[in-house]
Amino acid sequence: MRFLRGHALAVLALLAALCALTAAALQQRTIHALNAQLTESRQANESLTERMETAEASLEDAKNHLPKPVPAVRFEQVRVDTAGRMLTMDVIVEGAEGAELSDSLGFCHPGEPYNLAWNWVHLQRQADGRTLSKTVTVPLDLEAGLELRLADDTVLLRSDSMAPLLPLQLSGGGISWHCDSREEMLSQCDWYASFLDPSGQETEAVNGAFHVYRNGELVFTGRETEKRYVLEADGERVDAMRFACAPGDHMLLTYTCEDAFGLRYEFPIKEQVALAWDDMRNCPLSHTPTVTWPE
Repeated sequence: MRFLRGHALAVLALLAALCALTAAALQQRTIHALNAQLTESRQANESLTERMETAEASLEDAKNHLPKPVPAVRFEQVRVDTAGRMLTMDVIVEGAEGAELSDSLGFCHPGEPYNLAWNWVHLQRQADGRTLSKTVTVPLDLEAGLELRLADDTVLLRSDSMAPLLPLQLSGGGISWHCDSREEMLSQCDWYASFLDPSGQETEAVNGAFHVYRNGELVFTGRETEKRYVLEADGERVDAMRFACAPGDHMLLTYTCEDAFGLRYEFPIKEQVALAWDDMRNCPLSHTPTVTWPE
C-alpha cells in the first residue's frame, strides 16, 4: 500500500510537471506570437510613416510649383480730360492674405518689362496690409496697348488698348429676330445695350444709336429714344426693322454712344451669318470698342 501510494504521488508530480511544462510552452508560444505581431505592427507603422513623409514632401513640392495668385486690380472714379487728353482714376491693387505685395506699379507697353515702363506709380499701402491704392493721372493714348506690372514684373492687366480703363464698359447687348415665313424676311427688334463703369457700377451712355451692317455695308441706323426697344430712324419711331438675308450674308450690330466726358465709342454687339433666310448663326466677336476723341 505504501508503495502504491508513493507511486501515485510520483505520477501526480509528473503530471503536474508536464502541465507546468505545457503551460510554459504555450506561454512561450504566445509571447513569440505577440512579438511577431508587434514586429509586424512596427514595420507597418514605419512603412506608413515613410509613405506619409513622402506624401507630405510631394504636397509641399506641388505647393511650391503652383503659380502664385495674381493680385487683383480695379479702377474707380475714372475721369477723362478730353481737352488735355489725360485719364485720371483711383488705382486699387488687392493681394492675397499674407502675400508680399510690391507698392510700385509700372504702366508699360505690351511685352515690355517693368523697368521700361513709360510711367511709374508708388501706391499707398492701406491699413489691412493687402490693399494698395492711389489716384493716378496718365496720358490717354487711344491707339496704344497697355500692361500694368508690379516691380517683380507680375502682370496685373494686359490689353491691346486702354479700353478697360475707360468710363464705359459694355456689360450686355443684343437683339431678337422674328421670322416672316410668308415673305421669307427677318425682322430685327429688341435692341439693347447696357454698361458698367470700371468699378462695376451701372452707368449710362449718352446719345446712343444702333447700326446694322450687312456684309460691311451700313443698312440701318436707329437712335435710342426714352422708350426701351423703340428707336428713331429717318424721323420715325420703329420697334422692328425688316432685312433680307441671303445665305452667307453677315449681319453686324454695333452701338455708338458717348460717355459723360465726351469720348465717342462704337461697340460691336453681335455678328451673325445667315445659313438660310430664317436661320442665323452667331459668329465670334470681340466687344472691344473703337474709341475716338470729340471733334
